[in-house]
Amino acid sequence: MDRLLKSQSNQLRILKTFPTVPRLNISSNFAALLISLLLATNALADDSMLPNPVLTPGRVARTPQDRRGVTEEMERHVFRLYHIPWRRRPEFKIDHLIPTELGGADSIDNLWPQSLFTRPYNPERKEFLTRYLMSLIASGQMTLGQAQKEIREDWISCFVEHVGMLYLR
Repeated sequence: MDRLLKSQSNQLRILKTFPTVPRLNISSNFAALLISLLLATNALADDSMLPNPVLTPGRVARTPQDRRGVTEEMERHVFRLYHIPWRRRPEFKIDHLIPTELGGADSIDNLWPQSLFTRPYNPERKEFLTRYLMSLIASGQMTLGQAQKEIREDWISCFVEHVGMLYLR
């Protein structure tokens, strides 16, 4: 019993000496929980950074009909597939999973609603990745087929592998 009281007394003395340590642990645990909840809420709101691979597997243009442009009717169809109300249209960019610059088709199975507000991997980052992959293809460091495959599988992993990791500020 004396040993327990002595141990508790030492712990209290340490806590008084370094009062911020326990608070930091609690704060960092709370912050981690809060971030997890925000990410889960983000996914539930269909603001995911990646498209649903079942709804948007990606498609390469094979015929001139595959490059006829994206209509509002197609955009509305994509929103219905992703269960996003059309009134939220200003919050999203209808994006080609495989960009047209890399041979992607203008078809429902290559389109998805990409949130404009998701950070750090958002439409601007994906456009940067497209330009970067095009430079790799032009220099012979990557084939077009390889670029299409990597961006289709997971454009964020492709970004991290070729450009580097981004962090929130």
